Amino acid sequence: MTYINCPKCNDQSYFNLSSYTGPYRCMKCREIFNIVIENGEIKSSQLGKQDPDKLKLIKTYYTKEG
Repeated sequence: MTYINCPKCNDQSYFNLSSYTGPYRCMKCREIFNIVIENGEIKSSQLGKQDPDKLKLIKTYYTKEG
């Protein structure tokens, strides 16, 4: 399990994948930022422009009703 600190509000959450590259949404402030996880360690986390297709998928997932 990888622990992630939000670069905006510094809240800590976790991610249960050993390798991942893409957007991640903070559960506290709802900011979306890019992360890179390799071998269970965070290599990068930064606020910035998001890939519009991935951002659309995340917004769709988090705004589903019911």
